[in-house]
Amino acid sequence: MENLTGRQYMVSALKRQYTDRIPTTVLIGPYCSKLTNYTVREILKDPKKSAEAHLAFYNRFQPDSLIIYNDIFLEVEAVGCELEFPEDSISHPKSTLLKDQSQLADLKIPDPKKDGRLPYFFELCERVSAGIGKTAVVGLGHSGPWNLAMHLRGAEQLLIECITEPEFVHDLMKFTTEVVRTVGDAVIEAGFLPSLGEAFASCSLISPEIYRDFIKPCHQELCEYFRSKKAPMTIHICGYIDPIMEHVIDTGINFVSLDAPSSLRKLVEHSNGKLTIMGNVPTTLFATGTREEMEKAITDCIETAAEGSGYILSSGCEIPLNSTEDRVEHFFRYAHDSGREFISRLG
Repeated sequence: MENLTGRQYMVSALKRQYTDRIPTTVLIGPYCSKLTNYTVREILKDPKKSAEAHLAFYNRFQPDSLIIYNDIFLEVEAVGCELEFPEDSISHPKSTLLKDQSQLADLKIPDPKKDGRLPYFFELCERVSAGIGKTAVVGLGHSGPWNLAMHLRGAEQLLIECITEPEFVHDLMKFTTEVVRTVGDAVIEAGFLPSLGEAFASCSLISPEIYRDFIKPCHQELCEYFRSKKAPMTIHICGYIDPIMEHVIDTGINFVSLDAPSSLRKLVEHSNGKLTIMGNVPTTLFATGTREEMEKAITDCIETAAEGSGYILSSGCEIPLNSTEDRVEHFFRYAHDSGREFISRLG
């Protein structure tokens, strides 16, 4: 078989077609800064430096897709929240923007071309895409509506209001859904597909009822909207989502990035061939795991999900900043070897 590009491997999973191995990537997170002399703060504020760090990762490890890293506060910053940028850790809000419910009426939908660091993000995407060309798929993520609501109101307060003042929560979710729609339109215009990150929609934090009543309708609405624009949406929810898997599938989503605490086997069984699934190798292995632990995790994922294609082997979430180069290298080497061996067994 001719040498395939990373893009061809990724597309094969979307089409549920086998090639000579399993598509393989990781969510690189801020780790890419370690392959340059740049700090995390620099790559979160300078698109040229960030692109250099991303391309350094790509050139070093040759993943089949390069999933562009940004912090999870791009949109909330563009709405008006002020952030702090430590030198070598991720940014965080200085304070909650929506301190009083009445302030919701004053919030404006951001303009992706000029507000906050959204212009930085789109320049970064363009630089990385130009650097890779058609050799790999460039992926990117932006916050989902529940993430935004949590950032604007604060986690504890919003969870209380789901019980005490559900109408306000619905109103807030309408606003954040419109923010996501607007940013998603800009993502599509730039030549990419919308991909939502919903770290706070995990059942490590919320109940299945909160997902069903407040989040699922928004995810459903966004799925339908982006599908109407011929731009199918993907989603990543950090942590444990077993209790809401069926709800997530029911939104109409067709690509799910699955974190390690969730059951890959359960998602495969419930999706019934309807989903492209990516994940679910534990991220801690990239920083502290043994080779044997990494190899077992890779083998388990392939044996669980690769039959029938439609599976992309990946870290469950962003690999840690303290990941080690030898562990990342071993992940790709062993994954490629195991992915080829699995395909060869199929005959």
